[in-house]
Amino acid sequence: MDNNREYWIDAVRSFACLCVIMTHAAIPNGSDGQYMVAIYNYLAVGGASILFFMISGALILNKERDTIPFMKKRVTRIVFPMVFWSLFFIGVKYLQGNYTAQEAIGKVMRIPFGPQVGVYWFIYVIFGIYMLTPVLSVWLNRCSKKDLEFYLIIWGITLFLPYLNIIDTRFMYLISYVGGYLYYFYGFIGFALLGHYLRRYVNITTDQRKYFYLFIAIVVILPIVLYAMAVPHGVVQDRLSVNVVLLAICYFVILKHIHYSPKWSARFYDFAQHTFGIYLVHFYLMRDIVWSWFKPYNIHYAIQVPLIVIVTAALSYLIVHAISKLPYSKYIVGM
Repeated sequence: MDNNREYWIDAVRSFACLCVIMTHAAIPNGSDGQYMVAIYNYLAVGGASILFFMISGALILNKERDTIPFMKKRVTRIVFPMVFWSLFFIGVKYLQGNYTAQEAIGKVMRIPFGPQVGVYWFIYVIFGIYMLTPVLSVWLNRCSKKDLEFYLIIWGITLFLPYLNIIDTRFMYLISYVGGYLYYFYGFIGFALLGHYLRRYVNITTDQRKYFYLFIAIVVILPIVLYAMAVPHGVVQDRLSVNVVLLAICYFVILKHIHYSPKWSARFYDFAQHTFGIYLVHFYLMRDIVWSWFKPYNIHYAIQVPLIVIVTAALSYLIVHAISKLPYSKYIVGM
């Protein structure tokens, strides 16, 4: 065990990976049991891609970065595997007859500009954050806590706009119009700054355990209140709405302050090393293989979703682990 390693970050990454799988797990089946899907999706969306953005901010913004070496490492670790699996999935869909040759070529040509496998949107966003990291890391390691809080507060204001959009759609103009000042603060970059802030400044001691009860109340009570107020489903689960961000903060802070035994630290470390590869392969495995195993059985969503998550995660882990033993595996699964 490495005494200098913060194993709680591995726990957060592992949890986030399972949440990503959960957001895609439910097999469509009309309206039956959809309330359970809504609950699972709400709990998962606050821990999925959001936590990965926060982890990235916590890990890479803690010191100043040299641009060329930093970007070279990220291209190898992130971009090459994404391109490999995008080409793989496009090829599979072409062979299955889902794409014509012209459509497949068009998708290949568009890979540098946008995700051609829907779930890979995350990679394009995180790479954009990486491109800003050398600039942000210089400022963050020289600014005061209050300076950072000032910008996080402005970003926090934009998280209320999805609710105001219910009243009047013109409110979203404040963050979509390039001439508005909120335009420059809205978006996923705020999660990276938030992750850096929570790692650096937030530490809950024994006498502050009461905050855990507050966090649990937010996780359980807030979505009930929002749905009771008939807030639209899309707004409640909007990744950039304040309630989902509060949920992500709860997950991040609670997982940060749990004491992990050496055994569990080792397990989280091992699984965390595979999470990017699992993210890359899980969607195909789930939709084309695992779903076919469960579709013949009429299993209620309350049981079906966790089972699919477990089976998909296990199968994806085994495949990624096997690939990691091959030469040049860093170009395929990032490890």
